[in-house]
Amino acid sequence: MIRRDVLTGFGAGAGPDRGRATETRIELGSTDLEEPTWEVRGPRKRRFDRRSRTILAVAAVAALLVNAGAAWAYWRITQPGPAAQPVAVTIDMVLPGHNDLNRTLRPGGTGNLTVTVTNERDVPIRITSIRTGPGNVVADPEHRDAGCTVPGVRINRSYFPVSWEVARNTVGAFTVRDALTMPHGVPQACVGATFTVPLRARGVER
Repeated sequence: MIRRDVLTGFGAGAGPDRGRATETRIELGSTDLEEPTWEVRGPRKRRFDRRSRTILAVAAVAALLVNAGAAWAYWRITQPGPAAQPVAVTIDMVLPGHNDLNRTLRPGGTGNLTVTVTNERDVPIRITSIRTGPGNVVADPEHRDAGCTVPGVRINRSYFPVSWEVARNTVGAFTVRDALTMPHGVPQACVGATFTVPLRARGVER
Protein backbone atom coordinates (compact mmCIF):
# COMPACT_ATOMS: atom_id res chain seq x y z
CA MET A 1 0.00 0.00 0.00
CA ILE A 2 1.33 3.43 -1.02
CA ARG A 3 0.76 6.25 1.42
CA ARG A 4 0.55 9.74 0.04
CA ASP A 5 0.60 12.81 2.28
CA VAL A 6 -0.75 16.09 0.92
CA LEU A 7 0.54 19.45 2.12
CA THR A 8 -1.80 22.40 1.53
CA GLY A 9 -0.75 26.09 1.50
CA PHE A 10 -2.09 29.53 0.50
CA GLY A 11 -0.82 31.35 -2.58
CA ALA A 12 0.38 34.94 -2.24
CA GLY A 13 0.58 35.94 -5.90
CA ALA A 14 -0.98 38.99 -7.64
CA GLY A 15 -4.02 39.08 -9.74
CA PRO A 16 -7.59 38.22 -9.25
CA ASP A 17 -6.72 35.12 -7.39
CA ARG A 18 -4.76 37.10 -4.85
CA GLY A 19 -5.89 36.16 -1.39
CA ARG A 20 -7.55 32.94 -2.53
CA ALA A 21 -6.36 29.77 -1.20
CA THR A 22 -4.39 27.72 -3.56
CA GLU A 23 -3.47 24.16 -3.05
CA THR A 24 0.02 22.91 -3.46
CA ARG A 25 0.30 19.15 -3.42
CA ILE A 26 3.46 17.36 -2.55
CA GLU A 27 3.15 13.63 -2.76
CA LEU A 28 5.55 11.42 -0.88
CA GLY A 29 5.90 7.85 -1.87
CA SER A 30 6.59 4.95 0.43
CA THR A 31 10.17 4.92 -0.69
CA ASP A 32 10.61 8.45 0.64
CA LEU A 33 9.46 7.40 4.15
CA GLU A 34 11.57 4.34 4.67
CA GLU A 35 13.68 4.48 7.80
CA PRO A 36 17.44 4.59 7.29
CA THR A 37 19.30 1.34 7.95
CA TRP A 38 22.81 0.73 9.20
CA GLU A 39 24.93 -2.33 8.61
CA VAL A 40 25.78 -4.07 11.86
CA ARG A 41 29.01 -5.97 11.76
CA GLY A 42 30.36 -8.30 14.38
CA PRO A 43 33.97 -8.32 15.63
CA ARG A 44 36.50 -9.41 13.10
CA LYS A 45 38.03 -12.80 13.76
CA ARG A 46 41.75 -12.72 14.10
CA ARG A 47 43.67 -15.54 12.47
CA PHE A 48 46.81 -16.83 14.25
CA ASP A 49 49.75 -17.93 12.24
CA ARG A 50 51.74 -21.09 13.05
CA ARG A 51 54.26 -19.26 15.26
CA SER A 52 51.48 -17.74 17.40
CA ARG A 53 49.75 -21.11 17.79
CA THR A 54 53.05 -22.72 18.86
CA ILE A 55 53.67 -20.02 21.50
CA LEU A 56 50.16 -20.43 22.89
CA ALA A 57 50.50 -24.22 23.05
CA VAL A 58 53.84 -23.99 24.90
CA ALA A 59 52.37 -21.51 27.38
CA ALA A 60 49.39 -23.80 28.03
CA VAL A 61 51.65 -26.80 28.69
CA ALA A 62 53.86 -24.75 31.02
CA ALA A 63 50.82 -23.56 32.98
CA LEU A 64 49.61 -27.16 33.27
CA LEU A 65 52.99 -28.33 34.58
CA VAL A 66 53.17 -25.48 37.09
CA ASN A 67 49.69 -26.30 38.40
CA ALA A 68 50.53 -30.00 38.61
CA GLY A 69 53.74 -29.23 40.53
CA ALA A 70 51.89 -26.96 42.93
CA ALA A 71 49.26 -29.64 43.53
CA TRP A 72 51.94 -32.27 44.17
CA ALA A 73 53.76 -29.98 46.61
CA TYR A 74 50.50 -29.24 48.42
CA TRP A 75 49.77 -32.97 48.68
CA ARG A 76 53.26 -33.61 50.07
CA ILE A 77 52.80 -30.88 52.68
CA THR A 78 49.26 -31.78 53.75
CA GLN A 79 49.56 -35.57 53.72
CA PRO A 80 50.76 -36.99 57.03
CA GLY A 81 54.08 -38.80 56.90
CA PRO A 82 54.82 -42.11 58.48
CA ALA A 83 54.70 -42.08 62.24
CA ALA A 84 58.08 -42.08 63.94
CA GLN A 85 58.94 -45.36 65.57
CA PRO A 86 59.73 -45.16 69.30
CA VAL A 87 63.36 -45.77 70.21
CA ALA A 88 63.86 -49.08 72.02
CA VAL A 89 65.36 -48.86 75.52
CA THR A 90 68.44 -51.07 75.85
CA ILE A 91 68.74 -53.34 78.88
CA ASP A 92 72.03 -54.53 80.40
CA MET A 93 71.60 -56.96 83.31
CA VAL A 94 73.78 -59.19 85.49
CA LEU A 95 71.97 -62.51 85.93
CA PRO A 96 72.58 -65.71 87.88
CA GLY A 97 72.70 -68.99 85.99
CA HIS A 98 73.12 -72.56 87.21
CA ASN A 99 73.46 -76.06 85.89
CA ASP A 100 70.44 -78.26 85.20
CA LEU A 101 69.38 -79.83 88.50
CA ASN A 102 67.79 -82.75 86.66
CA ARG A 103 70.99 -83.59 84.80
CA THR A 104 74.12 -84.23 86.90
CA LEU A 105 77.23 -82.50 85.61
CA ARG A 106 80.15 -84.97 85.62
CA PRO A 107 83.90 -84.58 84.90
CA GLY A 108 84.55 -84.45 81.15
CA GLY A 109 80.88 -83.98 80.36
CA THR A 110 78.51 -81.17 79.34
CA GLY A 111 75.26 -79.93 80.83
CA ASN A 112 72.46 -77.45 80.31
CA LEU A 113 72.53 -73.91 81.63
CA THR A 114 69.41 -72.57 83.32
CA VAL A 115 69.04 -68.76 83.44
CA THR A 116 66.65 -66.88 85.70
CA VAL A 117 65.51 -63.44 84.48
CA THR A 118 63.77 -61.12 86.96
CA ASN A 119 61.86 -58.27 85.29
CA GLU A 120 61.01 -55.58 87.85
CA ARG A 121 59.92 -53.10 85.16
CA ASP A 122 56.35 -52.10 84.40
CA VAL A 123 56.86 -53.05 80.73
CA PRO A 124 57.72 -56.37 79.06
CA ILE A 125 61.32 -57.02 78.06
CA ARG A 126 63.11 -59.24 75.57
CA ILE A 127 66.57 -60.67 76.28
CA THR A 128 68.58 -60.91 73.06
CA SER A 129 71.94 -62.30 74.21
CA ILE A 130 73.85 -63.68 77.20
CA ARG A 131 77.58 -63.92 77.85
CA THR A 132 80.04 -64.60 80.65
CA GLY A 133 79.63 -62.21 83.54
CA PRO A 134 82.00 -60.94 86.25
CA GLY A 135 83.17 -63.42 88.85
CA ASN A 136 83.82 -67.18 89.03
CA VAL A 137 81.65 -70.25 88.91
CA VAL A 138 81.14 -71.54 92.48
CA ALA A 139 79.58 -74.66 93.95
CA ASP A 140 76.84 -74.64 96.56
CA PRO A 141 77.98 -74.25 100.23
CA GLU A 142 77.62 -77.96 101.07
CA HIS A 143 79.89 -79.12 98.23
CA ARG A 144 82.34 -76.27 98.87
CA ASP A 145 82.73 -77.42 102.45
CA ALA A 146 83.34 -80.94 101.11
CA GLY A 147 86.28 -79.71 99.02
CA CYS A 148 84.82 -78.44 95.75
CA THR A 149 86.49 -75.04 95.95
CA VAL A 150 87.76 -74.93 92.37
CA PRO A 151 85.19 -76.75 90.27
CA GLY A 152 86.57 -75.58 86.93
CA VAL A 153 83.10 -75.46 85.35
CA ARG A 154 82.98 -73.06 82.45
CA ILE A 155 80.66 -71.82 79.69
CA ASN A 156 81.33 -73.37 76.29
CA ARG A 157 80.97 -70.09 74.42
CA SER A 158 81.49 -66.45 75.34
CA TYR A 159 78.28 -65.33 73.60
CA PHE A 160 74.84 -66.90 73.10
CA PRO A 161 72.14 -65.16 70.97
CA VAL A 162 68.69 -65.72 72.46
CA SER A 163 65.16 -64.33 72.25
CA TRP A 164 63.50 -64.53 75.66
CA GLU A 165 60.28 -62.66 76.39
CA VAL A 166 59.57 -61.73 80.02
CA ALA A 167 56.32 -60.03 81.03
CA ARG A 168 56.37 -57.03 83.33
CA ASN A 169 56.97 -57.64 87.05
CA THR A 170 57.57 -61.36 86.56
CA VAL A 171 60.40 -63.89 86.72
CA GLY A 172 61.25 -66.08 83.73
CA ALA A 173 63.43 -69.22 83.59
CA PHE A 174 65.15 -70.30 80.37
CA THR A 175 67.49 -73.11 79.34
CA VAL A 176 70.53 -73.09 77.05
CA ARG A 177 71.31 -76.66 76.05
CA ASP A 178 74.84 -78.07 76.54
CA ALA A 179 76.23 -74.66 77.46
CA LEU A 180 78.34 -75.90 80.43
CA THR A 181 81.41 -78.16 80.55
CA MET A 182 83.12 -79.76 83.56
CA PRO A 183 86.77 -80.61 82.83
CA HIS A 184 88.48 -83.88 83.73
CA GLY A 185 90.38 -84.08 87.02
CA VAL A 186 88.03 -82.04 89.19
CA PRO A 187 87.64 -83.11 92.84
CA GLN A 188 85.10 -85.86 93.46
CA ALA A 189 83.36 -83.49 95.85
CA CYS A 190 82.19 -81.46 92.85
CA VAL A 191 80.10 -84.29 91.40
CA GLY A 192 76.40 -83.63 91.95
CA ALA A 193 76.91 -80.04 93.08
CA THR A 194 74.82 -77.03 92.07
CA PHE A 195 76.98 -74.44 90.37
CA THR A 196 76.18 -70.73 90.23
CA VAL A 197 77.31 -69.18 86.94
CA PRO A 198 77.64 -65.37 86.66
CA LEU A 199 76.15 -64.02 83.42
CA ARG A 200 75.57 -60.71 81.70
CA ALA A 201 72.46 -60.25 79.53
CA ARG A 202 71.50 -57.67 76.91
CA GLY A 203 67.98 -56.89 75.76
CA VAL A 204 65.34 -54.23 75.08
CA GLU A 205 62.07 -53.03 76.57
CA ARG A 206 59.00 -54.00 74.57
